[in-house]
Amino acid sequence: MKKTQEIIGLPVFSIVDGKEVGQVKDLVINPEEGSIEYLLVNGGNWYVGAKVLPYRAVMGIGAHAVTTESENLLTNLNESTNASVLLQRNIKVKGTKVLTKKGNLLGVVSEYEVDENTGKITSLEFKSLDGEGETTVIRANQVLTFGKDVLVVEEKLGEVGPTRRPSTTGEVAASGNEGQSVSGEESGRESAATKLFVERQRQFLMGKRVIQEIRDDAGNVIIPEGALIDEAVLDIAEAHGRLIELSQNIKP
Repeated sequence: MKKTQEIIGLPVFSIVDGKEVGQVKDLVINPEEGSIEYLLVNGGNWYVGAKVLPYRAVMGIGAHAVTTESENLLTNLNESTNASVLLQRNIKVKGTKVLTKKGNLLGVVSEYEVDENTGKITSLEFKSLDGEGETTVIRANQVLTFGKDVLVVEEKLGEVGPTRRPSTTGEVAASGNEGQSVSGEESGRESAATKLFVERQRQFLMGKRVIQEIRDDAGNVIIPEGALIDEAVLDIAEAHGRLIELSQNIKP
């Protein structure tokens, strides 16, 4: 089993080519399956844009790297409709509120663990909201819905992992890793990586022309067709969660 903090930030190596082809920047979740569908990979050349690696194409996730058979298995994000749709749904899991089906708020997800062989989410950690900083571990099969705003769980969680107070270094690791603490630097690695990815996407889009109007959730046009992408346009797209959609509707 692997925690997300053990995956995000790892270099990706092609076995056939014998070279590093990128770095894992984020995980793309399929909420219906409760699993990782793609790895979002930054190839190092910001002007090329983001790429995705289907999880089924992952050969292994070790302590130091992710391996895949060939660089050709990576696809440009704007060429993968399924990956783009999943990204637009913005299911992050970490940072999502945990709500029971009867409406009781339990806490906020701080980490989750996946089966590195299948990509299936196996367990989740959430921190309580009572100010105590306690962490509870639950099994993934107790989750009813992986949503954008809330993660819905069974009303009676029953057999959950032990509730523990964190060590002085920060968060406590999941069940099965007793005594292993997570430093503030490690817990912030994902957010830093995501911030870097967004910044490079903005650089990639700057100065390009929009070939199809972009609308918000209510159907209002927020970026017209033909607009030249500048900082103001990028700010609008990011504020409405339309940065990925924008990257799919551009020309140089």
